[in-house]
Amino acid sequence: MTSKAQRDLVELSDLIPEAIRQIIERAKWMRQCNIPLWTTGVRHVGLIFSEPSTRTSLSFVAAAHRLGAEVLELRAEASSLCKGETLLDTAWTLESLGATALVVRDADPDTAPLLAQRCRAGVINGGGGTRSHPSQGLLDALTLIDEFGDLEGKVIGIVGDLLHSRVARSDLVVLRALGAKVVLVAPDRWQDTTLAGAGVELETDLEAVLPHLDAIQLLRIQHERFDPLEGVDPQQYLQQYQLDQRRLEMTKRSLVVLHPGPMNRGVEITSEVADGTRSRIRQQVANGVPMRMALLERAFGEGQG
Repeated sequence: MTSKAQRDLVELSDLIPEAIRQIIERAKWMRQCNIPLWTTGVRHVGLIFSEPSTRTSLSFVAAAHRLGAEVLELRAEASSLCKGETLLDTAWTLESLGATALVVRDADPDTAPLLAQRCRAGVINGGGGTRSHPSQGLLDALTLIDEFGDLEGKVIGIVGDLLHSRVARSDLVVLRALGAKVVLVAPDRWQDTTLAGAGVELETDLEAVLPHLDAIQLLRIQHERFDPLEGVDPQQYLQQYQLDQRRLEMTKRSLVVLHPGPMNRGVEITSEVADGTRSRIRQQVANGVPMRMALLERAFGEGQG
């Protein structure tokens, strides 16, 4: 029987590299499986999103439907959370209604760990503060594996608002586990020196880094997470860090471009690049469904066949 700890996914750092590889392989299989995967029994997924979401929430809904599970979706603005109910009480309510898997997104990075400790359901962190976004990290890795087959020795750049990015932190864990080297590129004020380590470089000069990259992940500026006075001059950011066609031509011809969304076109990326032949942004979105199918199957504790 699958243990509770094996059903939860709170932080990618909780997984050994082999477990990460197994989840990615399972997601690949999910792309080919007959749907719905489950045709007997009733299963419920509870979605608790107290922060806005498009790609993550919709792909979890699509993933649940393709598996054959029912969705109990809760939006904070339309729930008792706005009346003062705690997220833990909300989670317990969903469990009482039959949810045996829960996906939670909250500004507090400690919410998902708390629910994993206190709930019987398998808990998936759908984005916790600025610390962790495990399913995004895994689908980004899947997208790169689709492209290159193997990430061992590949050099992946992550560019932008690193200080406030949960995606960057999760990408960093999974890419390093799969043997890639990661270069974190940002203005000094948006760097996080705690992320430096073996196989990780911190850089401020994007154009010096570009020729050495195999792939680049661009991040939006997360204005909602900091005081405007603590930010970087917008015009200076465009001049130094926007990926446009001129900068794209400095890279290897095999380089591919990623972005976890939402994109701010004309800021971190131009439309010409986002919609160009080297963009894999739409593939990232598509890969979110099979990856989240694999994670929901795991959260339910279902066997793999």
